[in-house]
Amino acid sequence: MEVTINNLESYLAKTYGGFAEKNGIPLAENNLFMKLVEEMGEVAEVINRKTGRKADDGTDFQAELGKELADVIHYTVAIAAVNGLDLNKIILEKDRKAAVKYSH
Repeated sequence: MEVTINNLESYLAKTYGGFAEKNGIPLAENNLFMKLVEEMGEVAEVINRKTGRKADDGTDFQAELGKELADVIHYTVAIAAVNGLDLNKIILEKDRKAAVKYSH
């Protein structure tokens, strides 16, 4: 099975989108953002151990980094999903603009 941004957004909108709102903002959004920040910290921990900035605890760095990056993607896409954003479209538009701006 292949994961696409659109399929992941659809799944995560169903998973997280049914929560109550306050002032039009999904309550799940704050929780998802806090989880995203937590996962970013875990990515930093793996990279710090991988590059020797912190003690190596014998972790398989590639496997651990992959898991933590998957978590970052999960929570990033979940935030987009509960806000009704089409990340696929947004990423492509942003990349096109960057390609022109930076002559890629």
